[in-house]
Amino acid sequence: MLTAILLTDDDRFNVLGQLATAGVLASVLFIQFVVLITAVPISRLIGTAGASVIGRVMGMLLAALSVSMVLGAVGDWLDLPKL
Repeated sequence: MLTAILLTDDDRFNVLGQLATAGVLASVLFIQFVVLITAVPISRLIGTAGASVIGRVMGMLLAALSVSMVLGAVGDWLDLPKL
């Protein structure tokens, strides 16, 4: 929601940019809808073990991304050189 508010700011973006943002958001919502509709067949296909593996891999990716963001912010705050 914050992205939608920031990317449709009337003062900074023209109408074409706002329409593009609305189109991208609609596309993302449609893709999310399709994924949610097909969740049960996909879950049956990959099974419990596959869902567990995917959950663990996504958790590791999320943890790596969060650590990277925190270290980058601390590095910027302390004026450390980029890695």
